[in-house]
Amino acid sequence: MRPATAIEGAEEWRSVAPTGVAFADARTIVPRVDEAGLKVMMGQVLEAARQLATAKVDLIVQCGAPGTFLRGAGHDEEVVAEIEKETGIPAITMMAAMMDGLKALGARKVAVGTIYTDEVNAQMTRYMEAQGFEVVAMGGLQITDPFEASVHDADSAYRLGRDVFRQAGSADAILISCGTYRTFPVIPYLEMDTGVPVVTSNQATLWRALRYLGLRDVIPDLGKLWTVA
Repeated sequence: MRPATAIEGAEEWRSVAPTGVAFADARTIVPRVDEAGLKVMMGQVLEAARQLATAKVDLIVQCGAPGTFLRGAGHDEEVVAEIEKETGIPAITMMAAMMDGLKALGARKVAVGTIYTDEVNAQMTRYMEAQGFEVVAMGGLQITDPFEASVHDADSAYRLGRDVFRQAGSADAILISCGTYRTFPVIPYLEMDTGVPVVTSNQATLWRALRYLGLRDVIPDLGKLWTVA
């Protein structure tokens, strides 16, 4: 399930999906990318999960990372438990998938770029610190209208990732957060130019979903994360 404005994320997944992998979408409304707006989004999660269950999917993915990290560490597990209880279908969250990706790469010191405001980024930093990461740089585009992220091209993500990496001085990985933000075309170039792995919302969530389902596909040009089984 995705925020209603996050068309780009769904298309990124479909553009690289291995043969035999298909996606069913359910949408949730996000009035604003802030605490109140994301609370509205999360209030629609179970209904969206019920819709997906009618398609008899193998896995339900809750997209929209701020919807869980704003509630603090442990909320991902609560959301997953509620979805699984409601539908009987396994579930994962986008935020947990990004954290799993960073851990799989052995990253500890992370430079983070997001579309979010400083207030939302502060909550994300606290969440990541509770997960054992050191956020060595954090930069956001200060976007509160979720649709606005969709008008940024992938070069915007490259520039953001490069900027936070430079601010950090030293980092084990770069994390770019927002499922509406295009990142797939620039991941290999950002890794090449910085010398560190890059984890993004859509990349990590697709990786985690396929690995959860036992699929070990390596998708070319989606970064070092896809070399991890």
